Amino acid sequence: MHRSVEETALLGSGSSAAGDPEVIATETIAAISTPAGEGAIALVRISGPNAISIAGKIFCGKEAPAKFASHLQHLGEVVSESGNLIDQVMMSIHRAPASYTGEDLVEISCHGGTLVTAKVLEACLRASARAARPGEFTERAFLNGKMDLTQAEAVIDLIRARTDLALRSATEQLEGKLGEKIANIRRDLVDLLAHLEAAIDFSEESHPTKVTPCARDSTQFADKLPRFLQLPITAAFCATAFAS
Repeated sequence: MHRSVEETALLGSGSSAAGDPEVIATETIAAISTPAGEGAIALVRISGPNAISIAGKIFCGKEAPAKFASHLQHLGEVVSESGNLIDQVMMSIHRAPASYTGEDLVEISCHGGTLVTAKVLEACLRASARAARPGEFTERAFLNGKMDLTQAEAVIDLIRARTDLALRSATEQLEGKLGEKIANIRRDLVDLLAHLEAAIDFSEESHPTKVTPCARDSTQFADKLPRFLQLPITAAFCATAFAS
């Protein structure tokens, strides 16, 4: 989960084109990725086409963020528009497409105080980033093909897991196991539909025994589907329907 601080004062109600893939592709977003409250460290993320240039506006160190090697931490300072020191931080650049969102991604590890974290985010927003909507980093990962929809949904399940069973279920879904099973079911459905359409289009030329594979495939499919959907589907009904 991501939270934005003081975004109302800086940007009003935020983007009016929330969820529009064309707008998302041109906007750079920022948010605090760690929970609200005090802690040793907080994480601020920036993602989008201008993420690295925004980082360059607020970061002072031995090397400019644009020259950073990807996925390496660099020590430096985050400063305000007026050049005042906000905090000493560790910054890393994750260059597209090898990042969580599939875009250029900047991660800033700062001290975890409520005010200092808000100030770091404010510096990002004043440097032209937009405050991210809840879940928007994962949304971008989905839109950029870094994960499928079932994996995107698993992120929040993993965060909210309270039992070992819930944790295991979420991690398996995040690994893509559920998406793979659904893809297999879709492939079986497409194959079955092709056989049925052929049987209907060429019914006069077809021999009754050629419909048997459709009945067999429908039976196998009906056995699989109730594992994912709680529907009163019976193999006998499907076999009878497709064989008639």
